[in-house]
Amino acid sequence: MSVKTVSLAMGLSLIGTLMGGALAVPVDFSGTLVEALPCSINNGKLIEVDFGNGVIIRNIDGVRYSEPITYQIACSVPGTVRLSVNGTQTLFNGAAIQTDVPGLGILLKQEGQGFTLNTPITVNLSNPPVLTAVPVSDPAQPPSPGAFTAKATLLAEYQ
Repeated sequence: MSVKTVSLAMGLSLIGTLMGGALAVPVDFSGTLVEALPCSINNGKLIEVDFGNGVIIRNIDGVRYSEPITYQIACSVPGTVRLSVNGTQTLFNGAAIQTDVPGLGILLKQEGQGFTLNTPITVNLSNPPVLTAVPVSDPAQPPSPGAFTAKATLLAEYQ
């Protein structure tokens, strides 16, 4: 995203009528101008990854149950794009998103390697990276049976 910041500092004089005095008060104006966003991810639609109902706790190993993260990046102008996945990391794996079940995370992989959360990578728009998600468990605290969810944000920053 191309960002241009504009700040305007301006002094205004206010004339006091009491006792014929004058009072000067500084006023600061600031804001951020942005150009129209040239890129979109998945046409702004939610990306869902469903692991189904058959994830067996003892088989969670960071490989089994891997699912693709299907997405598209479309940009109206050429340029550099940095991609990141922002979310809450598990305490046991910096590339895994914490789920609502203690001891369970969703490991994100980019081209088969761990994708560190909250850390952008530069991507080639004509060949965006293949992203996958796979459940991982905390060896010190395995998860309990039940449904789970996790949320993260896929962010494309245009530069």
